[in-house]
Amino acid sequence: MQSNGAELLARIAGGLSRRALALSEQLTEQMLAIEPELRGDSRVEALLRASVTGNVVIALHVYELGLDIDEIDAPAEALEYARRLAQRGTSITALLRAYRIGERLFTEHLLGEITAATSDPTLVTAAVAVMTDRSFAYIDRVSQQVVTAYEDERDRWLQNQMAVRTARVRSILSGQRVDPGDSELALGYRLDRTHLGLVVWFDAGTGRLRAAKQLATIIADQLHCQGQPLLIPADESTLWAWLPQPELDMDPAAVSTPEATWVAVGRPAAGLEGFRLTHRQAAQAQVVAMSAPAPQRASVSCSAQVGPIALMCTDLAATRAWISEVLGPLARDDDATAQLRETARVFLDTSGSFQTTAERLVLHRNTVQYRIRKAEAVLGHSLREGRLDIEVALLACRWLGSTVLQPMGG
Repeated sequence: MQSNGAELLARIAGGLSRRALALSEQLTEQMLAIEPELRGDSRVEALLRASVTGNVVIALHVYELGLDIDEIDAPAEALEYARRLAQRGTSITALLRAYRIGERLFTEHLLGEITAATSDPTLVTAAVAVMTDRSFAYIDRVSQQVVTAYEDERDRWLQNQMAVRTARVRSILSGQRVDPGDSELALGYRLDRTHLGLVVWFDAGTGRLRAAKQLATIIADQLHCQGQPLLIPADESTLWAWLPQPELDMDPAAVSTPEATWVAVGRPAAGLEGFRLTHRQAAQAQVVAMSAPAPQRASVSCSAQVGPIALMCTDLAATRAWISEVLGPLARDDDATAQLRETARVFLDTSGSFQTTAERLVLHRNTVQYRIRKAEAVLGHSLREGRLDIEVALLACRWLGSTVLQPMGG
């Protein structure tokens, strides 16, 4: 009886083949009504119609001629349609849903033809069994090929698109004359507003670039940015980011970063020149962070905090000698001295307020007083003597760590 079902299905498919174009048009209109995401410009919809027609013709030949499904390739129109959806950024979910919808509508139509052709329930059951089996096998094979075409094109398109965007960003940063309108179109990012530049870098590893992009997006969300950030991979372990119109109620330094991931932050700046400036500041903050040993490196370095230190990184040997001259034994690289340095730094930053220093460091006021007396004893004089040099030296010690400190026993 299975063979009789196949024969009935072959006769029906042969009849439908002669009006395959009309059937395809009908199915296409139904698919567009059910899945609006498939709608696009006239060229995209024309490709969809061609894809549906190609699939209908081959599927009918499978039933009519008994073609070996394992030897069938997806229609060229279907592969081209998948590639076009990838270029448009249409989700692969929508593409696969289109195939499921098309299969359902096609089999429903065939089922109507089968029940109209015979009243024998046994023959109907046999024909439906053959139809279901072959339909599933066909869609399974073709959809795999279509998904591969989609993913390959999506990867290629994104790589090409990113290459164009990266080249445009580097042109802007180098100071070349650029057309703002063309640049905005190429980047998908407006330049006539306030930007906050970030540099995110990490230890090399699979998936880390994606994590860096997610981190930059999280920071943008926390700063309530008005629009999507511009994200540009500078190399395999570094991401450049520009955040549009940030609200700076939240301190970027408060952001929690994944292990072995660091962020350098510029200052908000406006317009095309601000786009360049905030990035330079973030890059300078990165230089400061990279000058410290990784275990001592701050997870987030802000230009507003480390700006003066960036200039000191150009000659770390000279900086180390200068700090040793200014701080003397207070520049020793041990935990106890580090505690004294941090207390002294905050004390000077709060204009010599014991109470405010205690609140900021979450210490008792008496503890702060003790540490300040101890720091001055180690220093050999009051913190007020040569205060400017001491403040800068303490700030450098905080950000550069062992790189500029006196080694133990040295």
